[in-house]
Amino acid sequence: MKHLRILSAALALAVAFVVFSVRPASAAPALWVVQSPAGKVYLFGTIHLMRPDVQWHSRELDAAIAESQDLYEEIADLNNPSAGASAIAKIGFDAGHPLSTKISKADVALLDAAARKYGLPGEASFEPMKPWLAFMTLSVLPALRGGAGASTGIDLQLRKMFADAKKPVLGFETFDMQAHIFADMPQTMQVALLEQTLKDVNASKTGASFDTMVNTWLSGDDDKIAAQFSDADQKTPLYAALLTNRNKAWAAALAERLKKPGTSFVAVGAAHLAGPGGVPALLQQMGFTVTRVQIAQTTPLPATPLPSATPSAAASATPIPTPTAAPTPIPRTIVPPAGWIARNMPTTSGAMVTDMLYAKPLVGAIVTGHVNLPAGTPMDLATFDVYFHQGLASGAGVKSAAADKKVKICSGKQDGMYAKVTINSQGTTLKEDIVYTLSDRAYLAEYVRAAGAKDDPAALKSILSLCAP
Repeated sequence: MKHLRILSAALALAVAFVVFSVRPASAAPALWVVQSPAGKVYLFGTIHLMRPDVQWHSRELDAAIAESQDLYEEIADLNNPSAGASAIAKIGFDAGHPLSTKISKADVALLDAAARKYGLPGEASFEPMKPWLAFMTLSVLPALRGGAGASTGIDLQLRKMFADAKKPVLGFETFDMQAHIFADMPQTMQVALLEQTLKDVNASKTGASFDTMVNTWLSGDDDKIAAQFSDADQKTPLYAALLTNRNKAWAAALAERLKKPGTSFVAVGAAHLAGPGGVPALLQQMGFTVTRVQIAQTTPLPATPLPSATPSAAASATPIPTPTAAPTPIPRTIVPPAGWIARNMPTTSGAMVTDMLYAKPLVGAIVTGHVNLPAGTPMDLATFDVYFHQGLASGAGVKSAAADKKVKICSGKQDGMYAKVTINSQGTTLKEDIVYTLSDRAYLAEYVRAAGAKDDPAALKSILSLCAP
């Protein structure tokens, strides 16, 4: 089904294109200006995952950003991975009904092959996930393998520019609203999207599709852009849920914004600005003046192809080793509190490897470990923070989680993330303080104790001594 291929590859990656009537003077990502008697908004289509070396700025774009007093994005707190992880944890996992019971044996085999192709331990990594989360996770692996990440995505880059300038960042939706778009689909549709994604990933089509999308977005070629979605695609319930209905809601919100003075910059997934149902066209139908900004001078460079998921593919500057049945021993990475009993504990569960355990009766336990990330995948802390919550903390049955925060660890020498979660384990409620960091792998230290136990300051201090070897 062609529309499933396009929608699962393009929309799951939140990558699509801008369509309208005026060809730009030179190639560049599309920028629109919408004017009313009172105010003005700029519309800019984004790609949520991007490699850091892709140049996409133009003089006109930067001028529009500087002129704007605030930024509207799909989600206001986009750089709060904990909120996204919490939303997905509530509706993305179904440990009582494993994924393998919802898909065919052939698809289980395809999923196992696809997972191993990108350095994951196998199909077991996806077992707790509902089909929609499995297809979303699988869809982004080729882009992540090629060096793209959310932290270098256009949305977060723009958000940082506005935050640094102390300009407000507003949002149309929440993480929870976006997660429900997929979670509320019938299971048959979720499975169909997963099946199509499996075929594309195992045929190495998703990497090529991502390259094509990025380069088309950079080029501003209207003819190529207009050909991406057929009439049949646009009549599907999935298209309506992902694009049509949301575009109408956003256009209505912007119509209200345009009744007020001032200038705003709007940055949303590029698919939302496409064609007669896109936000620019809807605002024009409402009577606003909508104009494609002519780009006189550009700096964008084409995105280079994603590497294939093979052992010979180029790795990142800091390569991450492929998981093995017997991981390389990891040295002790924290300074334990006095009086805690140490024990070697080399156990493996999926990508997570537990290295050491320190115990103190009636107080709790301190555990150190590491995570074998997908082979060759470059990750920063922000990206791993999402992976950590979605793939590890959520899978462990997190009951509640506080917002993560950045911390200095290893006597102030390294950057880390600090998470506080509450989980249910075999009928017992546990509190966990977790610190994690990155080098060639991800390294963790956590202080675990019963929910009613008094906190031990020495234990909390010890996990902050974590150093990545």
